[in-house]
Amino acid sequence: MQEEARAYHEALLRRLFGGRKFILAGGLAASLGRKARALAALGAAPPFLLAFGEGTGEQPGPEAAHLHQFEIRPRDLVDQLLQEEATLRDLPRDVRAMIDRWDPDGSARVLCSPGDVAAVAGRDIYAGRKPAWMALEDKTAIDAFWDAAGVQRAPSRIVAAEHRELIAAATALDQGLGTVWVADVKSGIHGSAIGLRWVRPGDDGIAAADSLRGIADRVRVMPFLEGIPVSMHGIVFDDAVAVFRPVEMVVLRPMRSDRLLYAGCSNWFDPETRDRDAMRRTARRVGHALRERVDYRGAFTVDGVLSTDGFLPTELNPRTGAGFSTLVAGLGDFPFEPLCWAVAEGERLAFRPALLERAVLDSAERHRAGGGSITTRTTLDAGTVDLVRDGTEYREARGDEVPVATLVAGHNPIGGFLSFSLDRDRNQAGTSTGPEMCRALRYADRNLGTEFGRLTAARNVRR
Repeated sequence: MQEEARAYHEALLRRLFGGRKFILAGGLAASLGRKARALAALGAAPPFLLAFGEGTGEQPGPEAAHLHQFEIRPRDLVDQLLQEEATLRDLPRDVRAMIDRWDPDGSARVLCSPGDVAAVAGRDIYAGRKPAWMALEDKTAIDAFWDAAGVQRAPSRIVAAEHRELIAAATALDQGLGTVWVADVKSGIHGSAIGLRWVRPGDDGIAAADSLRGIADRVRVMPFLEGIPVSMHGIVFDDAVAVFRPVEMVVLRPMRSDRLLYAGCSNWFDPETRDRDAMRRTARRVGHALRERVDYRGAFTVDGVLSTDGFLPTELNPRTGAGFSTLVAGLGDFPFEPLCWAVAEGERLAFRPALLERAVLDSAERHRAGGGSITTRTTLDAGTVDLVRDGTEYREARGDEVPVATLVAGHNPIGGFLSFSLDRDRNQAGTSTGPEMCRALRYADRNLGTEFGRLTAARNVRR
């Protein structure tokens, strides 16, 4: 099945991408290199890369025609995105001249990771995002979409970013574990829990209100939900919606802080069959609503919490989410990302959504991937450490000890980057990755000089 899906869609996409020129803009050079290699496998011309930092992993090679790397030092991932967007909207004159020499007839299209860029160096975006699609990433507006689509959600209130209104809403909605406050998109689309505050029982909320007032006009308040954070992924085609298996979002909880720490994605966690089926039905319903309400095409994610009341969504991302990489890790050179680009562009190709869905589901079930990844303001030397468990903690493997996990450190514009992965032959699928990521970050604090501090993970409340 997987080989049939790969061969069929590769031939389809080769006819589309063969010989075409692209500018790959935004993100780290390592990530752009992976995209360049995917395009090269489909016969595209070597692309022009505009990167913002090296990143961790294999760097671009001869599959790229040119790599220009901008140096930035953002505060966090949202600031990084804003700096990238600003740079790409107004490229330096010498960089634009290089692109014009490479593409004298202006025929190249742009594959751009920042969302709010209409063109780069006068070249149009390929698989660009329409304003109506981007508007759905406003977490103060998405509840209206859930209601219109008939999707169950947690109660919420949308209030002004003022302490009195926030506390009144929190008092009404708190179910015993505090409330979650999340900003609108006044300062730009945000993710990785950067615009989110967990106001715990006994917290007067003053610090959270002050920090949100600086970035938002309106704030959504909802109960804090105990449970595993989960993301459902799908693709909206012209005549079908493909949906896949749940992916755990590794969201950790610092002690004595109103922040949550997003630490990547993992598909090791297995919800109960009833919950998995219900989440897939929800994702399919959302995919159909996206097509009907905003004429959406392409990949999407529905993020939420697998709570005592089942899966309750908290946000919608009409784009390719981070969890897709864990879902398709076992498919090898399957051209998954180019397929998503083509669907989002509205290419009229004879895709086979049902075949794709079955191939991804089968592969993701048998090939568990991920563990966690996180940026840190601590500058880290590049390196890889094999880990074994020693009681409740990780330590570096010695001699001929067989590692159960791996921690990779590298560079990032923010400072450093850590990627944690569980060995597929030494770990049993089914449980949450959150506790393992907590152990890995404790190892990093002890041995790499990071300062994540004491962290706890979400609990599975459905078993």
